[in-house]
Amino acid sequence: MVRSPKLNTVDFLQQMQKMPHVTIKEMELSTHLIHILYIPGITDTKRIQGSILQPLMEYDTKGKGSVTHAFSAEPLICLEEIDDAHHHLLDGFTLLIEGKTLYAIDSAKFSYRSVQEPVSEMTLRGARDGFIESLDENIALLRVHLRTNDLAFENFTLGKKSFTNVSLAYMKGEANEELLSDVRTRLHQVNATYIPDGGVVEQLLEKNSYSLFPEIQETERPTKVSSALVEGKIAIFVEGSPTVLLAPTTLNALFQKADDYNFKWIPATLIRLMRYFAAVISVMLPSIYISLISFHQGLIPTDLAISISKTREGVPIPSFMEALIMQITIEVLREAGIRLPKPIGPAVSIVGAIVLGEAAVTAGIISPLMVIVVSFAAICSFTIPDYGLSLALRSISFAMLFAAALLGIYGLILAVFALSIHLVRLKSFSVPYLEPFAPYYVNRWKDSIIRMKLKKGSGNNE
Repeated sequence: MVRSPKLNTVDFLQQMQKMPHVTIKEMELSTHLIHILYIPGITDTKRIQGSILQPLMEYDTKGKGSVTHAFSAEPLICLEEIDDAHHHLLDGFTLLIEGKTLYAIDSAKFSYRSVQEPVSEMTLRGARDGFIESLDENIALLRVHLRTNDLAFENFTLGKKSFTNVSLAYMKGEANEELLSDVRTRLHQVNATYIPDGGVVEQLLEKNSYSLFPEIQETERPTKVSSALVEGKIAIFVEGSPTVLLAPTTLNALFQKADDYNFKWIPATLIRLMRYFAAVISVMLPSIYISLISFHQGLIPTDLAISISKTREGVPIPSFMEALIMQITIEVLREAGIRLPKPIGPAVSIVGAIVLGEAAVTAGIISPLMVIVVSFAAICSFTIPDYGLSLALRSISFAMLFAAALLGIYGLILAVFALSIHLVRLKSFSVPYLEPFAPYYVNRWKDSIIRMKLKKGSGNNE
Protein backbone atom coordinates (compact mmCIF):
# COMPACT_ATOMS: atom_id res chain seq x y z
CA MET A 1 0.00 0.00 0.00
CA VAL A 2 1.45 3.39 -1.03
CA ARG A 3 1.85 5.79 1.86
CA SER A 4 0.82 9.41 1.39
CA PRO A 5 3.43 12.21 1.48
CA LYS A 6 4.54 13.72 4.77
CA LEU A 7 2.57 16.71 5.95
CA ASN A 8 3.96 20.21 5.49
CA THR A 9 1.71 22.53 7.48
CA VAL A 10 2.62 25.64 5.45
CA ASP A 11 1.79 24.00 2.12
CA PHE A 12 -1.32 22.38 3.58
CA LEU A 13 -2.59 25.71 4.94
CA GLN A 14 -2.03 27.40 1.58
CA GLN A 15 -3.90 24.59 -0.13
CA MET A 16 -6.84 24.85 2.27
CA GLN A 17 -7.08 28.60 1.78
CA LYS A 18 -8.05 27.89 -1.84
CA MET A 19 -10.92 25.66 -0.72
CA PRO A 20 -14.11 27.75 -0.37
CA HIS A 21 -15.89 25.06 1.70
CA VAL A 22 -13.20 25.09 4.42
CA THR A 23 -13.42 27.71 7.17
CA ILE A 24 -10.07 28.93 8.55
CA LYS A 25 -9.71 31.00 11.71
CA GLU A 26 -6.57 32.49 13.23
CA MET A 27 -5.93 32.92 16.94
CA GLU A 28 -2.96 34.63 18.55
CA LEU A 29 -2.14 33.23 21.97
CA SER A 30 0.80 35.00 23.46
CA THR A 31 3.66 33.93 21.21
CA HIS A 32 1.62 31.19 19.53
CA LEU A 33 -0.27 31.54 16.28
CA ILE A 34 -3.01 28.95 15.93
CA HIS A 35 -4.94 28.14 12.77
CA ILE A 36 -8.30 26.40 13.15
CA LEU A 37 -9.79 24.62 10.15
CA TYR A 38 -13.19 22.96 9.81
CA ILE A 39 -15.99 22.38 7.28
CA PRO A 40 -19.32 23.98 8.24
CA GLY A 41 -22.32 21.68 8.04
CA ILE A 42 -20.52 18.52 9.07
CA THR A 43 -19.02 19.97 12.24
CA ASP A 44 -20.74 20.96 15.46
CA THR A 45 -20.07 24.71 15.78
CA LYS A 46 -21.29 24.74 19.38
CA ARG A 47 -18.77 22.06 20.21
CA ILE A 48 -16.04 24.02 18.46
CA GLN A 49 -16.95 27.09 20.49
CA GLY A 50 -17.20 25.33 23.83
CA SER A 51 -14.56 22.61 23.57
CA ILE A 52 -11.93 24.24 21.32
CA LEU A 53 -12.12 28.01 21.13
CA GLN A 54 -13.01 28.63 24.77
CA PRO A 55 -10.20 26.45 26.22
CA LEU A 56 -7.74 28.14 23.87
CA MET A 57 -8.82 31.61 24.99
CA GLU A 58 -8.65 30.61 28.64
CA TYR A 59 -5.25 29.05 28.29
CA ASP A 60 -2.41 31.48 28.92
CA THR A 61 0.62 29.94 27.26
CA LYS A 62 3.08 32.76 28.04
CA GLY A 63 5.45 31.04 25.64
CA LYS A 64 5.51 27.91 27.77
CA GLY A 65 4.69 24.54 26.21
CA SER A 66 2.27 23.54 23.51
CA VAL A 67 -1.39 24.43 23.26
CA THR A 68 -2.19 20.76 23.77
CA HIS A 69 -2.17 21.53 27.50
CA ALA A 70 -5.34 23.56 26.95
CA PHE A 71 -7.31 20.39 26.25
CA SER A 72 -7.69 18.19 29.26
CA ALA A 73 -10.86 16.34 28.19
CA GLU A 74 -10.77 16.43 24.38
CA PRO A 75 -8.39 13.85 22.85
CA LEU A 76 -6.02 15.31 20.27
CA ILE A 77 -4.76 13.26 17.32
CA CYS A 78 -1.39 14.27 15.90
CA LEU A 79 -1.39 13.88 12.11
CA GLU A 80 1.75 13.40 10.04
CA GLU A 81 0.44 12.57 6.55
CA ILE A 82 -1.51 14.68 4.06
CA ASP A 83 -4.14 12.01 3.38
CA ASP A 84 -4.81 11.68 7.11
CA ALA A 85 -5.39 15.43 7.37
CA HIS A 86 -7.84 15.39 4.43
CA HIS A 87 -9.66 12.33 5.79
CA HIS A 88 -10.13 13.81 9.26
CA LEU A 89 -11.28 17.14 7.86
CA LEU A 90 -13.90 15.41 5.67
CA ASP A 91 -14.96 13.26 8.63
CA GLY A 92 -16.02 16.36 10.54
CA PHE A 93 -12.89 16.83 12.65
CA THR A 94 -11.51 20.25 13.49
CA LEU A 95 -7.84 20.72 12.63
CA LEU A 96 -5.46 22.82 14.74
CA ILE A 97 -2.18 23.95 13.20
CA GLU A 98 0.51 25.04 15.64
CA GLY A 99 3.75 25.77 13.85
CA LYS A 100 4.79 22.57 12.07
CA THR A 101 2.36 20.38 14.00
CA LEU A 102 -1.24 19.55 13.07
CA TYR A 103 -3.80 18.14 15.49
CA ALA A 104 -7.30 16.79 14.88
CA ILE A 105 -10.18 17.07 17.38
CA ASP A 106 -13.43 15.19 16.90
CA SER A 107 -16.29 17.66 16.31
CA ALA A 108 -18.34 15.73 13.75
CA LYS A 109 -22.02 16.40 13.34
CA PHE A 110 -23.77 14.28 10.70
CA SER A 111 -27.51 13.79 10.36
CA TYR A 112 -28.64 10.15 10.54
CA ARG A 113 -31.97 8.45 11.03
CA SER A 114 -32.66 6.84 14.38
CA VAL A 115 -32.26 3.12 15.03
CA GLN A 116 -35.26 1.27 13.60
CA GLU A 117 -36.37 -2.26 12.82
CA PRO A 118 -34.81 -3.55 9.58
CA VAL A 119 -37.19 -3.51 6.64
CA SER A 120 -35.54 -6.33 4.67
CA GLU A 121 -35.15 -8.70 7.63
CA MET A 122 -38.38 -8.94 9.56
CA THR A 123 -38.41 -10.97 12.75
CA LEU A 124 -41.22 -12.54 14.74
CA ARG A 125 -39.30 -12.91 17.96
CA GLY A 126 -36.06 -11.33 19.05
CA ALA A 127 -34.25 -8.00 19.01
CA ARG A 128 -35.77 -5.51 16.56
CA ASP A 129 -33.00 -2.92 16.33
CA GLY A 130 -31.18 -2.56 13.03
CA PHE A 131 -28.08 -0.89 11.69
CA ILE A 132 -28.24 2.64 10.27
CA GLU A 133 -25.95 4.71 8.03
CA SER A 134 -23.58 5.83 10.82
CA LEU A 135 -20.44 3.75 11.22
CA ASP A 136 -19.95 4.76 14.86
CA GLU A 137 -23.58 4.01 15.75
CA ASN A 138 -23.38 0.60 14.08
CA ILE A 139 -20.24 -0.31 15.99
CA ALA A 140 -21.92 0.84 19.20
CA LEU A 141 -24.95 -1.35 18.41
CA LEU A 142 -22.66 -4.33 17.91
CA ARG A 143 -20.95 -3.69 21.25
CA VAL A 144 -24.35 -3.62 22.95
CA HIS A 145 -25.15 -7.11 21.69
CA LEU A 146 -21.62 -8.54 21.92
CA ARG A 147 -20.04 -7.43 25.18
CA THR A 148 -16.57 -8.92 25.19
CA ASN A 149 -13.00 -7.67 25.27
CA ASP A 150 -12.12 -10.04 22.43
CA LEU A 151 -14.00 -7.92 19.92
CA ALA A 152 -11.45 -6.17 17.69
CA PHE A 153 -11.73 -3.57 14.92
CA GLU A 154 -9.42 -2.49 12.12
CA ASN A 155 -10.07 0.70 10.15
CA PHE A 156 -9.55 1.26 6.41
CA THR A 157 -10.21 4.12 4.01
CA LEU A 158 -11.43 3.29 0.51
CA GLY A 159 -11.96 5.50 -2.54
CA LYS A 160 -9.56 7.59 -4.60
CA LYS A 161 -11.75 10.69 -5.01
CA SER A 162 -14.25 10.36 -2.17
CA PHE A 163 -13.04 8.77 1.06
CA THR A 164 -15.22 6.09 2.66
CA ASN A 165 -14.43 4.70 6.09
CA VAL A 166 -14.57 0.93 6.44
CA SER A 167 -14.18 -1.03 9.65
CA LEU A 168 -13.23 -4.70 9.88
CA ALA A 169 -14.62 -6.51 12.96
CA TYR A 170 -13.63 -9.92 14.28
CA MET A 171 -13.25 -11.92 17.47
CA LYS A 172 -9.72 -12.51 18.73
CA GLY A 173 -9.05 -16.22 19.01
CA GLU A 174 -12.07 -17.14 16.87
CA ALA A 175 -11.30 -15.65 13.44
CA ASN A 176 -8.85 -17.55 11.25
CA GLU A 177 -5.61 -15.63 10.64
CA GLU A 178 -5.46 -16.68 6.97
CA LEU A 179 -9.00 -15.41 6.50
CA LEU A 180 -8.11 -12.11 8.16
CA SER A 181 -5.04 -11.72 5.98
CA ASP A 182 -7.08 -12.47 2.85
CA VAL A 183 -9.75 -9.89 3.73
CA ARG A 184 -7.11 -7.24 4.54
CA THR A 185 -5.38 -7.88 1.22
CA ARG A 186 -8.60 -7.57 -0.76
CA LEU A 187 -9.53 -4.35 1.03
CA HIS A 188 -6.12 -2.86 0.26
CA GLN A 189 -6.56 -3.86 -3.40
CA VAL A 190 -9.86 -1.96 -3.77
CA ASN A 191 -9.16 0.77 -6.29
CA ALA A 192 -12.60 2.32 -6.75
CA THR A 193 -13.07 6.03 -7.23
CA TYR A 194 -16.20 6.22 -5.08
CA ILE A 195 -17.84 3.79 -2.65
CA PRO A 196 -21.56 4.66 -2.33
CA ASP A 197 -22.67 1.59 -0.37
CA GLY A 198 -21.62 -1.72 1.11
CA GLY A 199 -22.99 -3.50 -1.96
CA VAL A 200 -20.16 -2.00 -4.01
CA VAL A 201 -17.59 -3.23 -1.48
CA GLU A 202 -19.18 -6.67 -1.62
CA GLN A 203 -18.73 -6.86 -5.40
CA LEU A 204 -15.16 -5.55 -5.24
CA LEU A 205 -14.17 -8.16 -2.66
CA GLU A 206 -15.67 -11.14 -4.50
CA LYS A 207 -13.36 -13.23 -6.67
CA ASN A 208 -16.04 -14.90 -8.86
CA SER A 209 -17.66 -11.86 -10.45
CA TYR A 210 -19.51 -13.98 -13.04
CA SER A 211 -21.20 -16.16 -10.45
CA LEU A 212 -24.84 -15.44 -9.65
CA PHE A 213 -24.50 -16.56 -6.04
CA PRO A 214 -23.44 -14.09 -3.32
CA GLU A 215 -20.05 -14.90 -1.81
CA ILE A 216 -20.58 -12.45 1.06
CA GLN A 217 -23.68 -12.34 3.22
CA GLU A 218 -25.26 -9.01 4.12
CA THR A 219 -27.45 -8.23 7.10
CA GLU A 220 -29.02 -5.30 8.94
CA ARG A 221 -29.35 -7.10 12.28
CA PRO A 222 -26.73 -6.68 15.05
CA THR A 223 -27.67 -10.04 16.61
CA LYS A 224 -26.85 -11.83 13.36
CA VAL A 225 -23.47 -10.12 13.16
CA SER A 226 -22.76 -11.00 16.80
CA SER A 227 -23.51 -14.67 16.19
CA ALA A 228 -21.41 -14.71 13.03
CA LEU A 229 -18.41 -13.19 14.83
CA VAL A 230 -18.66 -15.77 17.62
CA GLU A 231 -18.59 -18.47 14.92
CA GLY A 232 -15.28 -17.06 13.62
CA LYS A 233 -16.57 -15.01 10.71
CA ILE A 234 -15.53 -11.46 9.83
CA ALA A 235 -17.84 -8.44 9.62
CA ILE A 236 -17.20 -5.45 7.36
CA PHE A 237 -18.85 -2.13 8.29
CA VAL A 238 -19.07 0.57 5.59
CA GLU A 239 -19.76 4.21 6.38
CA GLY A 240 -23.09 5.29 4.92
CA SER A 241 -24.46 1.75 4.55
CA PRO A 242 -27.10 0.21 6.86
CA THR A 243 -25.99 -3.30 5.90
CA VAL A 244 -22.99 -5.17 7.30
CA LEU A 245 -21.07 -7.71 5.22
CA LEU A 246 -20.28 -11.15 6.69
CA ALA A 247 -17.50 -13.33 5.31
CA PRO A 248 -17.13 -16.12 4.54
CA THR A 249 -20.58 -17.50 3.80
CA THR A 250 -22.02 -20.75 2.52
CA LEU A 251 -25.19 -21.75 0.73
CA ASN A 252 -26.44 -23.36 3.93
CA ALA A 253 -25.89 -20.13 5.92
CA LEU A 254 -27.95 -18.14 3.43
CA PHE A 255 -30.96 -20.34 4.14
CA GLN A 256 -30.78 -19.83 7.91
CA LYS A 257 -32.70 -17.13 9.75
CA ALA A 258 -32.51 -15.66 13.23
CA ASP A 259 -36.01 -16.82 14.09
CA ASP A 260 -34.85 -20.42 13.78
CA TYR A 261 -33.17 -20.12 17.18
CA ASN A 262 -35.95 -18.25 18.95
CA PHE A 263 -38.46 -21.08 18.71
CA LYS A 264 -38.39 -24.77 19.62
CA TRP A 265 -36.13 -26.90 17.52
CA ILE A 266 -38.74 -29.23 15.96
CA PRO A 267 -40.96 -26.55 14.32
CA ALA A 268 -37.86 -24.51 13.51
CA THR A 269 -36.39 -27.52 11.71
CA LEU A 270 -39.59 -28.07 9.75
CA ILE A 271 -39.61 -24.42 8.68
CA ARG A 272 -35.97 -24.64 7.60
CA LEU A 273 -36.69 -27.81 5.58
CA MET A 274 -39.62 -26.00 4.01
CA ARG A 275 -37.27 -23.23 2.84
CA TYR A 276 -35.03 -25.72 1.05
CA PHE A 277 -38.05 -27.41 -0.54
CA ALA A 278 -39.55 -24.06 -1.59
CA ALA A 279 -36.23 -22.98 -3.14
CA VAL A 280 -36.12 -26.13 -5.26
CA ILE A 281 -39.76 -25.64 -6.27
CA SER A 282 -39.18 -22.00 -7.25
CA VAL A 283 -36.33 -22.99 -9.58
CA MET A 284 -37.52 -26.32 -10.96
CA LEU A 285 -41.34 -26.42 -11.03
CA PRO A 286 -42.01 -24.40 -14.24
CA SER A 287 -39.22 -26.16 -16.14
CA ILE A 288 -40.38 -29.62 -15.00
CA TYR A 289 -43.91 -28.79 -16.10
CA ILE A 290 -42.66 -27.62 -19.51
CA SER A 291 -40.53 -30.71 -20.05
CA LEU A 292 -43.38 -33.06 -19.14
CA ILE A 293 -46.12 -31.56 -21.30
CA SER A 294 -43.80 -30.83 -24.24
CA PHE A 295 -41.56 -33.92 -24.41
CA HIS A 296 -42.53 -36.59 -21.90
CA GLN A 297 -46.31 -36.81 -21.85
CA GLY A 298 -46.03 -40.53 -21.11
CA LEU A 299 -44.72 -39.76 -17.62
CA ILE A 300 -47.94 -37.94 -16.72
CA PRO A 301 -50.83 -40.05 -15.34
CA THR A 302 -53.57 -40.49 -17.94
CA ASP A 303 -56.32 -38.66 -16.07
CA LEU A 304 -54.01 -35.74 -15.30
CA ALA A 305 -52.81 -35.62 -18.90
CA ILE A 306 -56.39 -35.43 -20.15
CA SER A 307 -57.14 -32.64 -17.67
CA ILE A 308 -54.05 -30.70 -18.75
CA SER A 309 -54.94 -31.08 -22.43
CA LYS A 310 -58.42 -29.70 -21.78
CA THR A 311 -57.00 -26.61 -20.04
CA ARG A 312 -54.73 -26.00 -23.04
CA GLU A 313 -57.49 -26.13 -25.63
CA GLY A 314 -57.49 -22.97 -27.71
CA VAL A 315 -54.13 -21.66 -26.35
CA PRO A 316 -52.30 -20.39 -29.48
CA ILE A 317 -48.73 -20.29 -28.11
CA PRO A 318 -46.37 -23.08 -27.02
CA SER A 319 -46.12 -23.96 -23.33
CA PHE A 320 -42.58 -22.62 -23.17
CA MET A 321 -43.72 -19.19 -24.33
CA GLU A 322 -46.57 -19.34 -21.82
CA ALA A 323 -44.18 -19.93 -18.94
CA LEU A 324 -41.71 -17.31 -20.18
CA ILE A 325 -44.40 -14.63 -20.52
CA MET A 326 -45.79 -15.45 -17.09
CA GLN A 327 -42.41 -15.37 -15.37
CA ILE A 328 -41.43 -12.09 -17.00
CA THR A 329 -44.79 -10.61 -16.01
CA ILE A 330 -44.32 -11.67 -12.39
CA GLU A 331 -40.80 -10.21 -12.30
CA VAL A 332 -42.11 -6.91 -13.71
CA LEU A 333 -44.89 -6.80 -11.11
CA ARG A 334 -42.42 -7.65 -8.35
CA GLU A 335 -40.07 -4.87 -9.42
CA ALA A 336 -42.95 -2.41 -9.74
CA GLY A 337 -44.11 -3.23 -6.21
CA ILE A 338 -40.64 -2.50 -4.87
CA ARG A 339 -40.13 0.80 -6.72
CA LEU A 340 -43.58 2.29 -6.16
CA PRO A 341 -44.38 4.20 -2.94
CA LYS A 342 -45.13 1.90 -0.01
CA PRO A 343 -48.85 2.74 0.32
CA ILE A 344 -49.62 1.67 -3.27
CA GLY A 345 -46.77 -0.72 -4.11
CA PRO A 346 -48.26 -3.95 -2.64
CA ALA A 347 -51.72 -3.07 -3.94
CA VAL A 348 -50.43 -2.62 -7.49
CA SER A 349 -48.58 -5.94 -7.34
CA ILE A 350 -51.56 -7.91 -6.04
CA VAL A 351 -54.19 -6.26 -8.23
CA GLY A 352 -51.91 -6.38 -11.26
CA ALA A 353 -51.26 -10.10 -10.82
CA ILE A 354 -54.96 -10.91 -10.38
CA VAL A 355 -56.16 -8.73 -13.25
CA LEU A 356 -53.47 -9.79 -15.72
CA GLY A 357 -53.75 -13.47 -14.83
CA GLU A 358 -57.52 -13.52 -15.09
CA ALA A 359 -57.49 -11.50 -18.32
CA ALA A 360 -54.85 -13.77 -19.91
CA VAL A 361 -56.83 -16.93 -19.05
CA THR A 362 -60.12 -15.41 -20.23
CA ALA A 363 -58.55 -14.34 -23.51
CA GLY A 364 -57.20 -17.84 -24.05
CA ILE A 365 -53.57 -16.70 -24.21
CA ILE A 366 -52.43 -18.56 -21.07
CA SER A 367 -53.76 -21.86 -19.71
CA PRO A 368 -55.09 -21.84 -16.12
CA LEU A 369 -52.68 -24.57 -15.00
CA MET A 370 -49.70 -22.57 -16.22
CA VAL A 371 -50.86 -19.62 -14.11
CA ILE A 372 -51.03 -21.90 -11.08
CA VAL A 373 -47.59 -23.43 -11.70
CA VAL A 374 -45.72 -20.16 -12.27
CA SER A 375 -47.56 -18.32 -9.47
CA PHE A 376 -46.81 -21.08 -6.95
CA ALA A 377 -43.13 -21.04 -7.97
CA ALA A 378 -43.07 -17.25 -7.49
CA ILE A 379 -44.64 -17.56 -4.03
CA CYS A 380 -42.03 -20.17 -3.06
CA SER A 381 -39.24 -17.74 -3.98
CA PHE A 382 -40.45 -15.36 -1.25
CA THR A 383 -39.50 -17.90 1.45
CA ILE A 384 -35.77 -17.48 0.74
CA PRO A 385 -34.34 -15.34 3.59
CA ASP A 386 -31.41 -13.79 1.69
CA TYR A 387 -32.38 -11.40 -1.11
CA GLY A 388 -29.11 -11.93 -3.00
CA LEU A 389 -29.69 -15.68 -3.06
CA SER A 390 -33.30 -15.09 -4.13
CA LEU A 391 -32.10 -13.02 -7.11
CA ALA A 392 -29.66 -15.78 -8.07
CA LEU A 393 -32.28 -18.54 -7.95
CA ARG A 394 -34.81 -16.44 -9.88
CA SER A 395 -32.22 -15.90 -12.62
CA ILE A 396 -31.35 -19.60 -12.69
CA SER A 397 -35.03 -20.50 -13.10
CA PHE A 398 -34.96 -18.83 -16.54
CA ALA A 399 -31.92 -20.90 -17.54
CA MET A 400 -33.71 -24.07 -16.38
CA LEU A 401 -36.73 -23.04 -18.43
CA PHE A 402 -34.67 -22.75 -21.62
CA ALA A 403 -32.93 -26.07 -20.92
CA ALA A 404 -36.28 -27.83 -20.46
CA ALA A 405 -37.64 -26.27 -23.66
CA LEU A 406 -34.65 -27.53 -25.68
CA LEU A 407 -34.18 -31.11 -24.45
CA GLY A 408 -36.90 -31.77 -21.92
CA ILE A 409 -35.92 -33.78 -18.84
CA TYR A 410 -32.50 -34.49 -20.35
CA GLY A 411 -31.77 -30.79 -20.75
CA LEU A 412 -32.97 -30.20 -17.22
CA ILE A 413 -30.62 -32.88 -15.89
CA LEU A 414 -27.70 -31.36 -17.79
CA ALA A 415 -28.52 -27.91 -16.41
CA VAL A 416 -28.71 -29.24 -12.84
CA PHE A 417 -25.42 -31.07 -13.38
CA ALA A 418 -23.73 -27.86 -14.62
CA LEU A 419 -25.14 -25.91 -11.67
CA SER A 420 -23.87 -28.54 -9.24
CA ILE A 421 -20.37 -28.38 -10.73
CA HIS A 422 -20.37 -24.59 -10.37
CA LEU A 423 -21.50 -24.73 -6.73
CA VAL A 424 -18.92 -27.40 -5.85
CA ARG A 425 -16.12 -25.29 -7.35
CA LEU A 426 -17.35 -22.01 -5.87
CA LYS A 427 -15.59 -20.71 -2.76
CA SER A 428 -16.13 -17.81 -0.41
CA PHE A 429 -12.74 -16.66 0.91
CA SER A 430 -11.26 -20.17 0.50
CA VAL A 431 -14.30 -21.77 2.18
CA PRO A 432 -16.25 -24.22 -0.04
CA TYR A 433 -19.69 -22.83 -0.85
CA LEU A 434 -21.44 -26.16 -0.22
CA GLU A 435 -19.72 -26.86 3.09
CA PRO A 436 -20.42 -29.09 5.06
CA PHE A 437 -21.99 -31.20 2.30
CA ALA A 438 -19.19 -30.83 -0.26
CA PRO A 439 -16.54 -31.52 0.95
CA TYR A 440 -18.30 -34.24 2.90
CA TYR A 441 -17.99 -33.50 6.64
CA VAL A 442 -20.58 -35.50 8.55
CA ASN A 443 -19.44 -34.14 11.91
CA ARG A 444 -20.31 -30.61 10.71
CA TRP A 445 -23.84 -31.47 9.67
CA LYS A 446 -25.07 -30.49 13.09
CA ASP A 447 -27.24 -27.40 12.90
CA SER A 448 -27.20 -27.29 9.10
CA ILE A 449 -30.44 -28.52 7.52
CA ILE A 450 -31.75 -29.64 10.91
CA ARG A 451 -31.74 -27.08 13.70
CA MET A 452 -30.27 -28.94 16.63
CA LYS A 453 -31.73 -28.85 20.10
CA LEU A 454 -30.12 -26.35 22.46
CA LYS A 455 -27.93 -27.84 25.14
CA LYS A 456 -28.93 -27.20 28.72
CA GLY A 457 -26.87 -24.49 30.32
CA SER A 458 -25.46 -23.15 27.07
CA GLY A 459 -26.48 -20.59 24.50
CA ASN A 460 -26.57 -20.98 20.78
CA ASN A 461 -25.69 -19.00 17.72
CA GLU A 462 -27.78 -17.82 14.85
